[in-house]
Amino acid sequence: MKSIIKSVFAMLLLFSPITNAQPKVALHHNGTTTIFGGSNPFNDSYTAAVSNDTIYLSGGTFAPPSNFDKKIAIFGAGHYETATVATGKTFINGTVTLKENADNFYIEGVEVNGDFNFSNNESVNQVVVKRCKINGALNVIGNLSAPSTNFGLFGSVVLGNIDLANAQNVLISNSIIQGRLLNSIGNAFNNNILLNEYVYYGHEAPINGDNNQANNNIFRKVNSGNLILGNGNIAKNNLCSLASPSFGTLPTVSGNYFGIAETAIFVNHTGASFNYTYDYHLQNTSSYLGIDGTQVGIYGGLFPYKEEAIPSNPHIESKTIAPQTNATGELNIQIVVKAQTN
Repeated sequence: MKSIIKSVFAMLLLFSPITNAQPKVALHHNGTTTIFGGSNPFNDSYTAAVSNDTIYLSGGTFAPPSNFDKKIAIFGAGHYETATVATGKTFINGTVTLKENADNFYIEGVEVNGDFNFSNNESVNQVVVKRCKINGALNVIGNLSAPSTNFGLFGSVVLGNIDLANAQNVLISNSIIQGRLLNSIGNAFNNNILLNEYVYYGHEAPINGDNNQANNNIFRKVNSGNLILGNGNIAKNNLCSLASPSFGTLPTVSGNYFGIAETAIFVNHTGASFNYTYDYHLQNTSSYLGIDGTQVGIYGGLFPYKEEAIPSNPHIESKTIAPQTNATGELNIQIVVKAQTN
């Protein structure tokens, strides 16, 4: 039944890209669908939503609500241009801010043109960000007096820093991080690509914090010896160009692949910035294995990166619209929609 509902939403949201009208939003509540248009459909749909509702965003650009303080799920059309030719990418143009009543908040398939924030010292738990692109920073800030717990970031791209000062039991997995992971205590980072090359008087590292686990990652860093700064971190089966990197004070280190030339890692990538044109597959998938026996990097582990980060709701692959009606006044429209298994 859920798949049928998602398919109906997919067809409804085609209205916007087909007609070149303003983008549309579908709100699902207890089996009932409401379509929002106008100048600010995202905000209007959120205002109408109650906890446990689902919001579907068409391709297009949306201004977000000032904050999210409800348990809702949000699905977009995706953020890769090559995968959203028929619909357009889904942009949230502004900062996403979560408040303490946004436990179990879920978002997938959007590009956030701003920061993604957990409100300062507010406990927001069980949040999942999946197959999204965040062009700014991701901030879970505070002093752990009211920590946010069980946050998951999967199959995503984050261009800014990720500050986890007020986060506990975090899993960042199979994602591409252009910035740094900061102020992390006791969290897990698995099968990521860490592109950061930050250098500042020797006090630099892609990961900064204590008692974290970093397994099966690829560190792009080539100009300095620090991969992790902090105490008691665990680093297993990571891949790095540096011959003798540092993992901080009293680390547990095993199974890592050091001294691998940068040019020998990816099929196609240069520099410290993310780009859609790069190919982040490994040149040699069998030589560099993680602690679970799958390849290191984003295509291994429990949550392999999905090609083009296509979201799990039905995906509109193509549309063909006749330039004019036929002799009987009919307009020929052909649409191909593919169901997603994950």
